[in-house]
Amino acid sequence: MGAALTLEGSMRWSAFLIVLVAFVIGCGSSPERPPASPGKSHSAARAKRSGKQTMKRSSKKMKRAASVIPVKCSKKKKRPMCLPPPAWVTRLCDNVYPDVALHMFQPGTPWVRLYMQKNAQPFNASGGMSVLGDKMQRGEEVIALRRRNPRRDYQMADIAGFDVLRWNGACATIHDGEFTTSSPDEVLNARVEWRELGLELRQQLEAQPEILETYKARRKACVGRNMGQVTADCEEFDKKLVDDVVRYVRSGAELPKPAKHPPWRGHRR
Repeated sequence: MGAALTLEGSMRWSAFLIVLVAFVIGCGSSPERPPASPGKSHSAARAKRSGKQTMKRSSKKMKRAASVIPVKCSKKKKRPMCLPPPAWVTRLCDNVYPDVALHMFQPGTPWVRLYMQKNAQPFNASGGMSVLGDKMQRGEEVIALRRRNPRRDYQMADIAGFDVLRWNGACATIHDGEFTTSSPDEVLNARVEWRELGLELRQQLEAQPEILETYKARRKACVGRNMGQVTADCEEFDKKLVDDVVRYVRSGAELPKPAKHPPWRGHRR
């Protein structure tokens, strides 16, 4: 009887020890993490999809712009400079294309920049349209489109020069000695005419708070007057609006497809 009681007590004690050990191990383990909130998971998924859609839209915009504007140098042999296709340049210089100019002056484009070394009256030797009254200034940035005096290749000569594109979308002809390839301390630009920009481009610019603020101030100061005698405030805000637009383009922001552009099928010559 005593042996039976001893055996029973031993079994109870062993069972107690097992329970105690299990309790201690259970308390020492890390608690399970609560399941992720369905709302947060869905938000992350939406953000990821939104990012992909934004990238797709940007890619489509670039492709649309590239379909009407050359993005590579002409493949003409023995050409030491990156110039657009000659046939397209001929069409470009027949008219004035402000939207196209903003695209071509964006950072990262392959086109050669030249900088005026002296003031000059704009003259389009191609016979196409130009912008009168907007004098070319020392330090103005232009894009080389076509070399003139091809018989002498790229040697400097008094009558040789380049057809170039200005920020206002007009072509001009400049002669050797009037420009340099070295960027000056202050890079200037031709006046970008707001009214000549495409609607979609203007809407994108107006969506920028700083540009919209300047645009409203300019409209108020100019009181709808765009020609003739204007106030000093009107001139000041008009210049600031141009500067804001140029700064925005130079920032590398993507631009919508030009509303007005010369005929182009995207072929390379």
